[in-house]
Amino acid sequence: MTMSTSAGKLTWRQFLTPAHFLLAACLIYAVWAASIGWHNTVLDFIGFRQAQTGLTAYFMVGRPPSLAYETPVVGPPWSIPFELPVYQWIVAAIITLRHTPMDETGRAVSLVFFLLMLFPAYRVLAWLGFARGHRLLALAIFTVSPFYIFWSRTFLIESTALFFSLCYLAAALPAVDKPTPGRVTAALLFGVLAALVKITTCFVFSLLILIYLAHVWLSQGRDRFRPTVLGRPALLCLLLLGVPFAAGWSWTRFADEQKALNPIGRHLTTSAEVMHKWNYGSFEQRCTLTTWGAILAPGHYALGHGGVLAVALLALAFARRRWRPVLACLLVYPIAPLVFTNLYWYHEYYSFANNVLLLAATAISLIALLERGGAYRLLGEAGVAAFLALAIWRHQDYYLPIQSCNHEELNAVSRTIQQVTQPDDVLVILGCDWSSEVPYYSRRRSLSIPCWLNPSLEKVPGYLDMAPPYHVGALVVRTGGEHFDRATVEETIRKAGFAVQYHRADEEFEVYAVQRAR
Repeated sequence: MTMSTSAGKLTWRQFLTPAHFLLAACLIYAVWAASIGWHNTVLDFIGFRQAQTGLTAYFMVGRPPSLAYETPVVGPPWSIPFELPVYQWIVAAIITLRHTPMDETGRAVSLVFFLLMLFPAYRVLAWLGFARGHRLLALAIFTVSPFYIFWSRTFLIESTALFFSLCYLAAALPAVDKPTPGRVTAALLFGVLAALVKITTCFVFSLLILIYLAHVWLSQGRDRFRPTVLGRPALLCLLLLGVPFAAGWSWTRFADEQKALNPIGRHLTTSAEVMHKWNYGSFEQRCTLTTWGAILAPGHYALGHGGVLAVALLALAFARRRWRPVLACLLVYPIAPLVFTNLYWYHEYYSFANNVLLLAATAISLIALLERGGAYRLLGEAGVAAFLALAIWRHQDYYLPIQSCNHEELNAVSRTIQQVTQPDDVLVILGCDWSSEVPYYSRRRSLSIPCWLNPSLEKVPGYLDMAPPYHVGALVVRTGGEHFDRATVEETIRKAGFAVQYHRADEEFEVYAVQRAR
């Protein structure tokens, strides 16, 4: 039996190569590994951010899309946008149409985008000139990465952002070689989407595009211009790099304008001191080994073991033909952490954007051995087998315990809140920073007072005084931090003109149901 291709006839035996079976096996393993703990809460790792994404998606369900979307965690007005919520819109649309559970839907959409990443990655590998079997082998290496398996099953936008950024790269590289209107338009569309969904991820891949642009132009010598208008270097650079970042900058301005309408949100704008320090960190932070140990650790998890990259680069010394793309990956990898140091230091998932470069460098180095043939091919095959074994071991050793543990700490307080409040009531929350965890699982809007605003009992009357149509239904106090005497809290609430009823939710949370006195 044969199948037709543009190059002629291809037999099924030629089509179903060992590389196809290996990739299929790796995909099955990745989906299985990601499914562990599928029905657990999203509080397994960095629940603060996962719950924030979930809260945004929850308040989109059944509503038309809006650019000034709600993330109702720091009081009215509720819009404090960060990224263009493509991921959240998709999650909300599925739940609206199919009535699927929230946590599982968020995980499923994230995992699907992880699998979709294989298509633009395949296009990039084809552009690099790898044979079909070697492209599939590289995809298998990416698919079993324990870091990507874990973070692609979380309620986060990371896989969506990386998908659009890889599409941007896959479209832009051929556009540099031959800048036809169709190719440039495709690169522009994906570049704009990538920048709007997550500018820090788009930044990583724009650097790869910039490096290739510089390489092509320098290799032309004095011939700086191509026959077509799109071939002019300045215009091509402006289109491929300038337009996406102009779109990202415009979105950031819009998002900051929306945040500035909120008394707490104005502290979350990109120019605010709190966010500037949070995003970029300090010079001293960049100069400490502790910082870089934390930043490089996710790369260790992505590869199964940090020594894998060193061995792969040693292999490249015997097969130097592929050194350029490997060098580009290694040059770009540390740049984003150098710029957004605190984000990469504090949040492991930020390395979702650049750990793929370590995997690419490893895969390309091993495939270079396979391409050389002979004894080098055997070394390359052994290297691939070792990588797969280490990756599976690392997931079982590090991520499996995280996935298997179902964090239900907020169940009691969420149930209590739902029992003593109405769906339209607002929560005032003290002691949880501006975390969305309690509002998300309570399915309520909230005014969660950030720790950097120094919440205190004396300020409670101001917190409770909310303008119509919103009204506070409960004061939630986390007792793990500053202790608030129950009698004093109740007296403060009554003096503010509210009736109050105390509920002890669990060892960590107290709930004061409040209702404005008539």
